[in-house]
Amino acid sequence: MLAFVRAGCPERDQHAILMAMFARPYFVSIFMMTLLAGLPAHASDRCTISYRVDASLQLTDTYLGKGDALVKGLPGSMVIEYPLDKDGAVTDGKVRILHFSVFEKFTIETVADITTTLHHFAPTCNGTAAPTWRSPKDKGFPIECAYTGDRQPVAVGKLSRESNAITWAKCKAADSYWAKDRSAYVPGDESKGRGCLNEMHAVGNLYCDGRFACKMGGLARGDNPKFDVWTQPMIHGPPGSENSVAISSDLRTIRTPTGRKDGFLSYNLPADSPGRAWIAWIAERDDTSPHTTCP
Repeated sequence: MLAFVRAGCPERDQHAILMAMFARPYFVSIFMMTLLAGLPAHASDRCTISYRVDASLQLTDTYLGKGDALVKGLPGSMVIEYPLDKDGAVTDGKVRILHFSVFEKFTIETVADITTTLHHFAPTCNGTAAPTWRSPKDKGFPIECAYTGDRQPVAVGKLSRESNAITWAKCKAADSYWAKDRSAYVPGDESKGRGCLNEMHAVGNLYCDGRFACKMGGLARGDNPKFDVWTQPMIHGPPGSENSVAISSDLRTIRTPTGRKDGFLSYNLPADSPGRAWIAWIAERDDTSPHTTCP
């Protein structure tokens, strides 16, 4: 195996030479690097898939219903880490969300025109957890919040390929998450658990063009900068309902649950102003992303 070990060298001397060389730290390092370099590419037991997110946002229970709206086609991204079996194929087991983002840019034209330009992201936006920008006029305001390689998960679940589902780990939602009061669920309300979407941010601006109508909607006239951080449940419907998403057999498509009896979208989002917000999304595998490493 080693060049210095020859047939003519006594076994006792070979052993002494090997022991002396492995006592030197630099030799051990070189030996281990050589050994690791010879391992197959799928020796890692994890891989990632980057997804393009197509989200829908539903606004309900606004003042006199004037701000109620359903906005579709909101772009975003998500990165999920999957387990691999010994042959390098994705297998059942623990999955981890490493990144999630959605960019909301739309205007509701009603008694007051309200323009929303807001990034939802977890845990960071382009590597930053506390960006200084708020308005699109601010320097550095991005058109997307991309993944930059964060390895700590913001949510954990379990993949079942037989059931075509990812079931999130336990998440204890804040009591207000279930409330029907339009002002109950706010970003400061505490949810907790590894199955919640942790470090969820909402950063951006709501611009309200109006006077009395802005005030009645809980907004100031002009800019309303936002910076909120909370733990977001991914639980569909009332207490005890499912906390899973559907995933295609080839792992290319993920969908949040639909068909709530109350007609709302998948998950309730907290809101600072009177009214409620709901989000649902479909994620499609992005093979152009360098963060897609799964076969």
